Amino acid sequence: MPMTSRENALEALATLLASSYDWRMGPSRRLKLWTDVSMANRPACFIFEGGFETYSWSEGAIAKRVLEPKIFIYLNAKDPNVNGASLLNKVMDALDAAFALSGDDLLTGRKTLGGLVSHCRIDGKLMKDPGDLDGDAVLIIPVKMILP
Repeated sequence: MPMTSRENALEALATLLASSYDWRMGPSRRLKLWTDVSMANRPACFIFEGGFETYSWSEGAIAKRVLEPKIFIYLNAKDPNVNGASLLNKVMDALDAAFALSGDDLLTGRKTLGGLVSHCRIDGKLMKDPGDLDGDAVLIIPVKMILP
């Protein structure tokens, strides 16, 4: 597998997210605070690229680069007749479907984003706030991408 640029990998992740749900805003690769995203612009999706990046070396001279972006999702849970947790669950079900293996990825057992990465998956603990107290439902989803 040839070396993939970080930009190409992250744009492929953004494309995957764009087709996963009916976003009113995003996915954007520039994070905003939820207070800066109006209720009319929700559901909103952002990819946060800050944090750690890891290089992993095996016996060979080719490093595996591990990117760990976070997906931030803001939803409108102001309506007292809407359960914010249900909104979060619908988004997570859609993301689970988007990250599910299909096509050639079924053969490798890995989500490769069209062959650009070795792995791309939701990996770790999600932070879920259903917005019961303030109407601002928030999801923070850790993603792990392994690039050749």
